[in-house]
Amino acid sequence: MRRNVESSGSASVAIGGDNSGPVLTNPTFINVSIAEEKPQTTTAQIHLLPPEVTDFTGREGEIRCIENQPPGTVTLITGKPGVGKTSLAVRVAYKMNGKYEDGNLYVDLRGADEKPASPEEIMARFIHALGIPEDEIPTDPHARLDKYRGVTANRSLVIVLDNAADETQVRPLLPPGGSAQVLVTSRSRLRGLEGVERIDLENLPSEAAQDFLRRVIGQKAKDSRPEAMRAVIEACGSLPLALRIAANRLTSTPGMKMADLAVELSDQRNILGTLEAGDLAVRAAFNLSYRRLGKRAKNAFKRLSLAPGEDFGSGICSALLDCSELEARRTLEKLSEANLIEYSSTFGRFRFHDLLKAYSREKNLKDSEEKRLTSLHRMLEWFRNTAVRVNFAFIGRFGELKAPTKYYADIDTVDSAINWARAELLSAAAAISTSMKYEGPKKAELLAMPLCAICEVLGEWQVIEEVIRLGLEASEVTESRDVELSLLNAKVNLARHRREFSYGLEVAGMAYERAVESEKDFSIAIASNLLGCLKMECGDLDGAKPLIEQGIAISERIGAKNQLGQGLYNLGTVHRSLGNSREAISYFKQDLQVCMELGDELGTAETCNTIALVLVEFGEFEEAEHFHRISLDRFERIGNLEKVSMVLNDLGIALRWQGRDDEALALHLRDIELSRKLENVSGAALAQSNAAEVLHALGRSEEAEAFYLQAVSVFTQLGDSERLARTAMSQVPMLFSAGKIEEAANYAEAAMQYLSDHGEVRDVAAAHQMIAELYLKVNNHDRALSHATQAIRIGGSFSAPYFKAKSYGIAVRANLAMGKSDEAEKFLTQLRSINLISGNAVSELLEELDRERKGGPG
Repeated sequence: MRRNVESSGSASVAIGGDNSGPVLTNPTFINVSIAEEKPQTTTAQIHLLPPEVTDFTGREGEIRCIENQPPGTVTLITGKPGVGKTSLAVRVAYKMNGKYEDGNLYVDLRGADEKPASPEEIMARFIHALGIPEDEIPTDPHARLDKYRGVTANRSLVIVLDNAADETQVRPLLPPGGSAQVLVTSRSRLRGLEGVERIDLENLPSEAAQDFLRRVIGQKAKDSRPEAMRAVIEACGSLPLALRIAANRLTSTPGMKMADLAVELSDQRNILGTLEAGDLAVRAAFNLSYRRLGKRAKNAFKRLSLAPGEDFGSGICSALLDCSELEARRTLEKLSEANLIEYSSTFGRFRFHDLLKAYSREKNLKDSEEKRLTSLHRMLEWFRNTAVRVNFAFIGRFGELKAPTKYYADIDTVDSAINWARAELLSAAAAISTSMKYEGPKKAELLAMPLCAICEVLGEWQVIEEVIRLGLEASEVTESRDVELSLLNAKVNLARHRREFSYGLEVAGMAYERAVESEKDFSIAIASNLLGCLKMECGDLDGAKPLIEQGIAISERIGAKNQLGQGLYNLGTVHRSLGNSREAISYFKQDLQVCMELGDELGTAETCNTIALVLVEFGEFEEAEHFHRISLDRFERIGNLEKVSMVLNDLGIALRWQGRDDEALALHLRDIELSRKLENVSGAALAQSNAAEVLHALGRSEEAEAFYLQAVSVFTQLGDSERLARTAMSQVPMLFSAGKIEEAANYAEAAMQYLSDHGEVRDVAAAHQMIAELYLKVNNHDRALSHATQAIRIGGSFSAPYFKAKSYGIAVRANLAMGKSDEAEKFLTQLRSINLISGNAVSELLEELDRERKGGPG
């Protein structure tokens, strides 16, 4: 066996085949294992592997995977240029050498060369290496194949077929008999090669990359600052070849420190030039793969560097190449097959390794400026046109749109609009800056406007903030008041989402003034509706109502059905807040009809959930659940996860009113996980607070307390006093169960005082009702009656019939328990009047109370 040699040059990572150098290159094989002048077949071990590299690092999982394969296995190792395919194959071959008594064979198939090695050439060399004299090797290809199979059959060998060009080169070289272990490396994925175990080699993980650098640079590692080393690794993209070149530059350049190297590599314009050391160069490794591409694939590789964002799909590629999406998809697959692009986390989309993107950019800059700009303009047109189509799809206005050019994605259903928006939103947002730079502010703002609407549908509030900023920058240059007004409206909705109502009111007031100045009906309708929303959310219901009614009137007059639906929804919300629930639900249902006629999925989902909330107030739980589930299904379909979280919360509460605690708990637990995924800390804490209430009802007090304490901790840290007060109320039933009645009363009093001070009348009434029920259970009928009366009094400002009925029912029971039949009858009379306008749940409660009053079974 050859001894290990340490090397930091081509012996460890070569350029030509990502390997250890072309060890077997002559037409005639020199078998160093056999001494005779005319070698005969022999049982002596053969060792033809190149030297092993002692600073090999990582890949433990891949090594174990290959070592555990039985004899007869063919393992294909693929990956991008410079990722260390050959190093891994050679490493494993050395480790397995003792298991295969006939030794090992190695050959560089020269797959990246213009003329790769032919299978017949390699067969002759292997046959000769295995002891057959040259004059006994057949010249006829078929006879040579038969001879090769006969010589290698049942041999206990490790065979490394390095740097394979394609499947036809590899298949004839696979020995029969099932005794040899074959390792094939290739820059191509060789998807047509059957019966192989595949390992697609990725970049080194961060820790392995650091270990690799330390091993190569030796003593200098001790003097290197960790942050400088991390910067070098990041610049190299954890690509082993790039890391080795960087390390070689460091060790061979007197006085250079890791921090100096990091600075050199920070210049992205010349990073490939920096990553050269002696005969090693990242650019040269990439060249070998690039030159084997066809013309269209080369053009695609060059132009894809223009794609904004982190990844790209066939739509962007089709615009850059001016071809169909089908042709673009095939081209992307070819680039992926060549490992010049890699799959992203989204199926059907791809991305560059950072260094390959730099290489792609270099290649693109060698094209003429006219070619570059032409392809860039096509791509930006594709984004603009498609964003408008998606926006129109969301509001059900397919028939109103005529495409100005042929560059747009095929959007013909809401589902196709959703899929495009999910896949392309981040890239489209990044394209605004590109458009500003190469096309000017006018076209940049034309992309920003529809993207704002798309962000609202998907609930992408972080993205919309950047889109608004870029759009407003463009509108400042163009002085386009219509665009500015549209983006200000988006800013208002962002403020509403963040519950920054005072700021939102200020922006909405500004937008309304400018809309009135414009004297454009459509703009006034939108602005008046939004300003009305903000006034309502700031507690000014009297100021909100006329503004919203103004927007509705204008929308009806000009036939703006989408705006009409939004106005009806907002007017319903005002009436609900004023206590006119029957009027409210009428407006909500009118809005729902408009949304469904338009095919407005987001509006339908939002309105269905709100209708469900009002139905719960009437005690119509089954119908409410139906609308909740319609809403949940649509929000999940759209992919608006923040809205999904909202409905999970509301549906869970509705199920709790029906006593379906186990189902409610499952929804609240799901909401916790979803909120964490969204990094919505406050939302997760709210879901924990809800879960605590259900767990307590299920008798799981220890789990309930754990959730409660977590929620309190979060709201305290966030300074969210409103939600902290609500969460404190959820602790009250637990304290009652523990017999800590006075402590519970103190908690409740403090929480209700906060809610009352901040105008949360509904919540104060609900809190009194809950406490009344708790006092009733512990037979403190006087206090139960007091709190029930408070709930009725405070709740008199709004009509939520079922909740009112519950309070009247508690008052009836408390009076009966204290022997006050006349007082009980007065409350029953009030309850009967509520029953005339309410649903089945109130009727059932009334029947139950009548039985109790008459002494029947309760």
